[in-house]
Amino acid sequence: MALKHFVTHQISKDIKDPAASLNSSEHDADLESEDVAHFYAQTAAQLKSVFTQRSGKRYGVFHPEITQVRALVQDWQQERESFMSMTRRISKHFVNSLDNTELAIEGYLAFFLDQLADDDRLYMFHLRRKTSVAVNPDMTLTETSYLDFSNTGFGVLLNLTDWAADDDSKYLTFSFGRGDKPLQNHFAECIGFTDTLNTAEETEAFLEIVDEFSHTLPADQGFEYKAKVVDYCIEQDMRGEPVVFEELADFMATQVKTDAGKDFSHYIVDKQKERQQKAPEGLTPEQLAAQGHDTRVVADAIKTELIPDRKKLKGFIRFTGKNKDLSLSFSASLLDKEEVVFDAVSNELRIKKVPESLLKQLKQ
Repeated sequence: MALKHFVTHQISKDIKDPAASLNSSEHDADLESEDVAHFYAQTAAQLKSVFTQRSGKRYGVFHPEITQVRALVQDWQQERESFMSMTRRISKHFVNSLDNTELAIEGYLAFFLDQLADDDRLYMFHLRRKTSVAVNPDMTLTETSYLDFSNTGFGVLLNLTDWAADDDSKYLTFSFGRGDKPLQNHFAECIGFTDTLNTAEETEAFLEIVDEFSHTLPADQGFEYKAKVVDYCIEQDMRGEPVVFEELADFMATQVKTDAGKDFSHYIVDKQKERQQKAPEGLTPEQLAAQGHDTRVVADAIKTELIPDRKKLKGFIRFTGKNKDLSLSFSASLLDKEEVVFDAVSNELRIKKVPESLLKQLKQ
């Protein structure tokens, strides 16, 4: 990681106050100083880890009619203003948008630039702090505060390289953190974020194909195969990487020790083609190729990769539900083995094989 800038601005607004306040930083981080550079590097690394591991993400682009934040970033990139000035103006824009709302916020807006080998990435985070007790050099106690990474608010990643190349329909990633969803949605609207990718819908369509393929396997392999696919997809999502179908197929081939992995790859592509053909508003990959579209457009039509929705993945192999009095969770495979029976008419669930630990409690 090559950290080039790091700036924080303090922001505050009580739900009863008509206006928010902004305490702007006057200086960019001195990343050349060995005394402080490692603090900023550790903080950036921690925030990137939080961002990557979250399941609540949205993917999109700048809205064409909401231009203020987009213009500010462009001015900085074209060296018409400094990184510090850009972050201060974005923060001020957000503060002004909170006026006369019933939203509340406390903490900091952090901005940093991460330059990697393949791309440049601008991050924006809402940071919260936590108070605790520290011991002074004279052994007396005092109150102290620190950044609470476990309670990080919203995060935004703008892939500057993809945006500049104008070849990516998801160069903006919005990550939901703990806290008030209305506030986070407000910030998304403020910066002009608009969704271009429905990960839940695409994951659901992908899992339907996985389920269909699992029924072509021997009965004792079907559920195991689905579980391994889900585990792989979740691991990719935790690393912030998409699921490339060919790579998934190669991985599955090493797991099942048959030709099922290769067959699975072909099965997905064929099914994607079928679905493209059924969509009246779209062209098939073959039609796109025949019209002279480049390979990127054709590949996108076939959907050779997936950015998964983690909630959909987990729900595919496990049923869960709860209310204030009851919590249930069990493997979806139990329905196939009739250890758990569901009556759709009466909405009753019958458990034929009760876990030993629960059985002991019930008998006592």
